[in-house]
Amino acid sequence: MIDADIMIKALRLAWIPRRLNPDSLNWKSIPDYFFKKLGGLNFLLRCNYDTKYLDPKLPAFYKDILSYFSELTSRYKYEQGQELILFNNKAILIGGKNFFIREWFSKGIICIRDLLNENGKPLSFQKFQRKYDFRTNFLNFYQVINAIPKA
Repeated sequence: MIDADIMIKALRLAWIPRRLNPDSLNWKSIPDYFFKKLGGLNFLLRCNYDTKYLDPKLPAFYKDILSYFSELTSRYKYEQGQELILFNNKAILIGGKNFFIREWFSKGIICIRDLLNENGKPLSFQKFQRKYDFRTNFLNFYQVINAIPKA
């Protein structure tokens, strides 16, 4: 006999590939609205997220799916360098919440290493702006730098 909890998890996890399928565009606008704030579902699934730190406005259904996916990947020790991704990372919090900065993401700033110089030290604010050729808020920059664990 299959446990009802396992069946519910399996049915919700089956939603992920249907959501990522580019051929089924017409029903995706609602999930896209919520996941866009986090970089999109495809990106979020590669992050080291914890659903308790995600946007409180994210519907429970989507949180359940993400929670089950996280449980599944941790059960099988599946990692894609998740700890190195800067955004939606449960180990890198600002004000007790994870974060996603769309402007940085669009410039290709995704991993911790994108904020480091060749010696592994954090870039200065000025070097960061020059490297990525855009203006950003220095407060955001220093909040992110200080949120990254030293280890």
